[in-house]
Amino acid sequence: MKKKILLSLFFTLTTLSIHAQDVTYHGSKHYRIKVNQFKQEGPLPDNAIVMLGDSHSEYGKDWNRFFPNARKIINRGIIGDDSRGISKRLDQILPYHPSKIFFECGTNDLSHGWSVERSFQGIISIIDTILKTCPNTKLYVQSLLPFNENVGVWKLLKGKEDMIIQLNERLKDYCKHKKLVFIDLYHPLLGTQAKTMHPAYCRDGLHLTNKGYEVWANTIHSYINE
Repeated sequence: MKKKILLSLFFTLTTLSIHAQDVTYHGSKHYRIKVNQFKQEGPLPDNAIVMLGDSHSEYGKDWNRFFPNARKIINRGIIGDDSRGISKRLDQILPYHPSKIFFECGTNDLSHGWSVERSFQGIISIIDTILKTCPNTKLYVQSLLPFNENVGVWKLLKGKEDMIIQLNERLKDYCKHKKLVFIDLYHPLLGTQAKTMHPAYCRDGLHLTNKGYEVWANTIHSYINE
């Protein structure tokens, strides 16, 4: 009897494992809308600069307003996206070999309950894919941003300030090892309170105000124009 129970349990776990491996990533409704929008827009222009990431990139809207003399900057941020979703849509970017990619990711990985290690592995998998597929594309890895619970509380990020710092350190070390440019957006956005974004730079505790985007733009200005 015990053998039958153990055998039944084995087959059940095996079946669940197989199904788990076959699960297709669908993302949120907004994710699917944006991916379809990008598909309808067609190929990227030659020598494009791409802002690739989550809501922080998407809410930046038209990044060309900060850099009127730069090449065409294409916004490929999606609200709520994490490393899984970004990985699934690289085929809308990499075949066109953009001149530069400014990449940020990780906040949603942590908010979705992932550990620092799992988030890190998801992010560097994207980095490695970009490097292998587009060796002539200049890749800039941007840090995660701080947040401010005094302005607005995001319950899925509550208490994760140290995780953001740890993930940023892992990414910084990785970029140093790989000889990649790591752009620190975290410290320029801090206020006087430790681990907390300046209240003038965030509108809801997490997402940036226009002043916050001006800080971001000033931080990457030299890289956009190099």
